[in-house]
Amino acid sequence: GKRHISPLLDLVNADSQGAAHETKLEDSEDVNQKLAVTRASRHVGKGEQVFENYAQPNYLLFAYHGFLLEDNANDCALLDGLFIRRNDPGAKSAHLLRSRTPTFCIRDLASIEELAHFLRVKHGLASGNSSAANLDDDVRPLLIDLLEGRVARLMEAMSNDVDKETFALPRLNLMRQMVKNDLMHFQHALKTHVLVQN
Repeated sequence: GKRHISPLLDLVNADSQGAAHETKLEDSEDVNQKLAVTRASRHVGKGEQVFENYAQPNYLLFAYHGFLLEDNANDCALLDGLFIRRNDPGAKSAHLLRSRTPTFCIRDLASIEELAHFLRVKHGLASGNSSAANLDDDVRPLLIDLLEGRVARLMEAMSNDVDKETFALPRLNLMRQMVKNDLMHFQHALKTHVLVQN
């Protein structure tokens, strides 16, 4: 979709309840002009605060809008920095992927299965016929290594000493909260979807 400048819309606070907001261009009475219109996705009573649901995970809210939502139903942990090299065992099968340098939004079983599929292709492992096969014993150690590595890096980041004056900086405080959220998502993925045996 197109981006629109909607100055008054920026005054609306955000949450993750209800349907995602949608701004559409609509005709106006002036034939040479279009209007950017956003409608509420639910009834808003007189005097009630209006909220907008961006339907984005916290890493995008932080990067593009400078805030996080505490109870964000759309949140996940960004997992990026993975790629397929020419000499990887599965390099010739990279066409089976949507990208040779994908990003993953780790939040549920489907996201872990998508990551497992990438790792299967990268490492030249046989592809299963079902999503459950994506998490079998040949790919599980790769998932564990990758996710435990991310958890260890996040734990180290959380343990770094920061003086009270620096920690008081709002942006740093938001970044630490995002690290805590990512840590929670990676630990949950490991415990719930990867370390369990089928």
